[in-house]
Amino acid sequence: MIKIHFKIAWRILIRQKTFSLVNILGLAIGMAACLLIVQYISFERSYDNFHVNAGSIYRIKHQNYSQGNLIENLPRTYSAVGPALKSQFPEVREMTRIVKMTGLATSRQPNGSLVAFNEKSIYVADPSFLRQFSFPMTEGSPGALQNPNTVVITEATAKKYFPGQDAIGKTINLQEQNSGTNITATVTGICKNVPANSQLQFDFVFSGDQKAGNWSYPDSYTYIQLSPNTNPKAFEAKLSAFLKSSISQVSKTNNNSNTQGKSDLTHISLTLQPLREIHLYSNLTDEISPGGNGSMVWYLGIIAALILIIAYVNYLNLTTAKVIERAKEVGIRKVLGSQRVQLIKQFLFESFLLNIISLAIAAFFVSLAMPWFSKLCGVDLNFDLWKGFSFLIAFVTILVSGVLLSAIYPALILSSYKPVQVLKGKFTNSAQSITLRKALVIFQFAATIVFMIGTLVVYRQVNYMKNQNKGMDMKQTLIVVAPQNVRATDLDNLKYRAKDSTFQTELSLNPQVQGITSSSSIPGQIIDYIMAYTSHAQTPGEKSLRLSTFEIGSKFIDQFGIKLVAGDKFTADSWNRKTPAMMLNEAAVTSLGFKNPKDAIGKLVETKNGRGRVFQNEIVGVIQNFHQTSLKDDFTPIVFRLSDPGSVTHYELKLKSSNLPQAIAQVEKTYKSIYPESAFEYFFLDDFFNQQYKAEQHFGQVFTLFSGFAVFVACLGLFGLTLTTITQRIKEIGIRKVLGASVSNILLLISKDFIGLIAIAAVIAFPLAYWGSDQWLQAYKFRISFNAWYFALPMLIAFLLAAITISFQSIRAAMANPVKSLKTE
Repeated sequence: MIKIHFKIAWRILIRQKTFSLVNILGLAIGMAACLLIVQYISFERSYDNFHVNAGSIYRIKHQNYSQGNLIENLPRTYSAVGPALKSQFPEVREMTRIVKMTGLATSRQPNGSLVAFNEKSIYVADPSFLRQFSFPMTEGSPGALQNPNTVVITEATAKKYFPGQDAIGKTINLQEQNSGTNITATVTGICKNVPANSQLQFDFVFSGDQKAGNWSYPDSYTYIQLSPNTNPKAFEAKLSAFLKSSISQVSKTNNNSNTQGKSDLTHISLTLQPLREIHLYSNLTDEISPGGNGSMVWYLGIIAALILIIAYVNYLNLTTAKVIERAKEVGIRKVLGSQRVQLIKQFLFESFLLNIISLAIAAFFVSLAMPWFSKLCGVDLNFDLWKGFSFLIAFVTILVSGVLLSAIYPALILSSYKPVQVLKGKFTNSAQSITLRKALVIFQFAATIVFMIGTLVVYRQVNYMKNQNKGMDMKQTLIVVAPQNVRATDLDNLKYRAKDSTFQTELSLNPQVQGITSSSSIPGQIIDYIMAYTSHAQTPGEKSLRLSTFEIGSKFIDQFGIKLVAGDKFTADSWNRKTPAMMLNEAAVTSLGFKNPKDAIGKLVETKNGRGRVFQNEIVGVIQNFHQTSLKDDFTPIVFRLSDPGSVTHYELKLKSSNLPQAIAQVEKTYKSIYPESAFEYFFLDDFFNQQYKAEQHFGQVFTLFSGFAVFVACLGLFGLTLTTITQRIKEIGIRKVLGASVSNILLLISKDFIGLIAIAAVIAFPLAYWGSDQWLQAYKFRISFNAWYFALPMLIAFLLAAITISFQSIRAAMANPVKSLKTE
């Protein structure tokens, strides 16, 4: 029986070549698009699942409130929190603290040469790091960090610093001037390169000091592993009492100042973040690694589902439209004794065969497209969905459901025909069948118009963020990373100051360099230098806040073209002031409680050094807000102080655009002549700043791609439906031509119904697209406003594509010789 069903189904596919091709191609593209998106979603949702204890590991989230307002939302907390939790709560089975660092890593080769690189993926962690997290070791054991001054590196790092050598037992030196880090550590372990689906991305893990920690500054990413059967919510509820009980301990580290130096735990909240949810659902300040976007992943999931539904709608629409052509076949089968069940089985088998062929073609498309799609998404994807048992169950379920839903309705209609009426030629499409086809066309184009509007909104928002005035001029700005070598003595500092002065002076004489300045951070980078500032601007009481502190050279503001709002800028001799000078941006003026920028000028703000000594700082100027970070965020309140060479992390060079490669080569030559033992690293500031939008750019590209697929599949279905309609009305067209109808008359006759349906689809799509786009835009502090052409343009494109699709077959039918279509009458 199966053999007979197969023969009949195959013959029908071959006989109806165009119809079969449209159906198979539409389904194949829909399935391929769905598989690609599901593979991406599967990857994004797989983050950190490879850890054996992933389900019981949580990160401590730190929130700080001021007057009831959330002012800090951090993925880090005090280094004392982890050890205290482990010692006080039996529910905490394991604890790991991580401090993320950057620095200059060096190693000596057997021939005495120095290998040096500026590194950004460096962790300093507790010995439990390798026990709590499942990073496979190729050499060494999970106890490799047990002793001080040890380091575990990845395979790639081992090849980078010890090419052709056994790295175990070798030493690596790490230096970072700002933190005073100068570690010489022995390599005691090598682990496999960190998987791409890990939010913990590192090249080095240095052993921590294993001390109990302090309550001074939230600098530690703290992960705890709960014991089996522990209720995370119940444990989280205990953290408030834990903070209250820790106040006495905190008081020991606070000094006697009334305004500075206190860690006030009464305004702190600690919560748990499941490890497996951090990548997609955590968007805190200074994440340990860039995260994903859970909303975007779900948006793509909706797109995948809709594309697949559109593909099956095409099949259902075309099949119901072909009902009349197969009516006589069904009538003859019934006369010859076929039962209704047998007919239904035949139509289901035909649908199953067509789906299997489509699936095979889709798998071929996916295998070809996966490398390109990986590049488009910005992640390294492999087509390995089939390895997951749950995916196979889900996909088989969807496939069977698709076969049943797309075939059962036509099968029931065709199998219900009365053979006498069919063979007498009295059969016509029912009103219900026509209404269904119209509804399906409306659904298809409503979905595609929503996709097009969404694509346009995403593109406009990304373009807006990249091209919006940032409040500064970043064009032609070359960033050179300053030497990170530690200056341990006063003599070292004096030598470095001389080198710094020589470097800047020599570059200022370079005709390719229009300007040079320096700073402790750069735009596009989260400022990790945070200080407590106390202002007496409010009466009664005081305004004490922890604010980002940006140390800049005296030429920084002018070189970046930042507008001065009130007061004066720094000058080269600002160091000679009796009261240290500081500047604020407008956001910091508001945060510290001043009425306006002019009100802040001349006011004193208190700070304190590490020994508890209080300093008075005078506000000498206020500058306009500029975007320190992405336009997704509000303006960062920033305090500006004049930098000295010891705090410089970057040099900013304004280059002429005549010959950039030559200019960069000259800068490198100057750098290496003055800092021979430092790694030369450079990049352009605008490129660095725009890297913050990589997730949005990738999402926009993927959204555009699959919106195009949806439009193509919908047009493919419209093409097939138009072809079927023309076939069924071929004699009517012939008669109209004989009676004098022109090509344009016939084109209008055929297309008006479809164009009307697309107009209805647009009316349905507009509110849906507006709601979805508005929800997506809510995540951005600075965002585009809706414009009428965001809706008008997709609608016009839909009309144009539909007109082209319909016209191709309609014009061909209208120009055909009517004698051929009427000769059988």
